[in-house]
Amino acid sequence: MNDAITVVGSLGADPLVKSVNGDQVAEFRLACTARRKEGEEWVNGHTNWYSVEAWGGRFAEHVGTSLHKGDVVMVLGKLKIDQWESGDKRGTSVKIRAEHVGHSLKVGPTAKERRTAPPEAPDDPDYPRAPEAVAAPTGAAVAGQEVWADPAAAMHAGI
Repeated sequence: MNDAITVVGSLGADPLVKSVNGDQVAEFRLACTARRKEGEEWVNGHTNWYSVEAWGGRFAEHVGTSLHKGDVVMVLGKLKIDQWESGDKRGTSVKIRAEHVGHSLKVGPTAKERRTAPPEAPDDPDYPRAPEAVAAPTGAAVAGQEVWADPAAAMHAGI
């Protein structure tokens, strides 16, 4: 089973960052508790626990330095469910291979550290990239055309 999943929950402990076969991974446990309102009070329901893995050098490092026990985060990733057996015990392992992890702003503010230079983009086709630079139009390119009709020309004209 390899399904996309988004979950919101609290970290059970600080993430553990380690190296596996030359690649870094951050691992943490995420508790997701259903809540419902009964009358005027909120009541906690069942708690599901997920093992989360964030693979990749920078991604793993960012998770390891940014997240802490008790933080409420959102995780988007691929769900993997495995049955296991050990002696006379059997169980189910539910793991998420994270593609994105972030703090939930619903529970409070957070701040992103600004960089002076853009980070190296990972080798991931889904990684958001800045648009390619657009050359400023020359006089011939806008001759006979209103500046506002060309967004690039308007931008360079300060409109």
